[in-house]
Amino acid sequence: MGEFESYLKDALGVGIPEEYAAFMEKYGSKLAADPATQESWISGLGDREFVVGTTQAFRARVPGFSRENLVIGWLGMKTVVVNKSYEEIDSYVLLDTKSGTILSVDFLGAGEVIAGDFDQWVGADLLRAQLKQRYDSNLTVVLFDNEEKGARARENLSRLQSQGHVDLEDMVVVIKKREGEVKLYQEHKMARRGGLAGSITGLIVGSLFFTPVVGVVVGGLAGALSASLADIGIDDQFVKDLSQKFKPGCSALFTLVRKADPEKVKEAFLGFGGKVLVNSFNKERAAQVQAILDAADAEGE
Repeated sequence: MGEFESYLKDALGVGIPEEYAAFMEKYGSKLAADPATQESWISGLGDREFVVGTTQAFRARVPGFSRENLVIGWLGMKTVVVNKSYEEIDSYVLLDTKSGTILSVDFLGAGEVIAGDFDQWVGADLLRAQLKQRYDSNLTVVLFDNEEKGARARENLSRLQSQGHVDLEDMVVVIKKREGEVKLYQEHKMARRGGLAGSITGLIVGSLFFTPVVGVVVGGLAGALSASLADIGIDDQFVKDLSQKFKPGCSALFTLVRKADPEKVKEAFLGFGGKVLVNSFNKERAAQVQAILDAADAEGE
């Protein structure tokens, strides 16, 4: 039994799922004691003091709050109706230690299932946090539902770069032929450096594909992704490992962008289609990119 698991057992009398215990042993010291007011390494997740203190508060204030539940993070504010008036209350992340399920919860006791287990819920955010540590530029991966769009996306970005609207550190296009052959087209890496050796291991790739592109079924939704990140460009092994998860007949664009003119990028990719699999900047930036890709599809309906 690890230190964190023993700490919770003594403080709260509860055991925890293996995946959450392993995560906290490795990353718990990077999390915030109050993720509602402090920036946490993974947004919203709290350290062991937060888990114990907040769980004890829920036990004291919420009738029937199960002793098998742990409050492990903060989701944000939400609006509820109390006594016919609107109120803003905090919403938290709850781990059901018996089933392993992740839910939202508030002090009114209301909640809903967010994910089937902790790895599924934290996977995309953990990947983003790891990538931000290793890449100075914004790493984005977009999956397309046919072979042609990857090449067209590459042409669009190359044109924007030549016009000075995008500063690209690296760009890779993956085309997975219908017979399963994978072809990689990579721009010349501008520089290399050491000192970033490391790996991303044990991440659940399936968590990245919660909304697949129409017509694309991504294979291998539950599996470990390992990527050595030892140079300034996009690591070849990362590209190859992730590409193995794609269904034949797809293409994908991998980019490292130092800076870009958002309006010019929007013009070039409005309604282009595709699914943002990874964005190392933050969830909001990923959502903005996804909205641009989706725009014309909605307009054309």
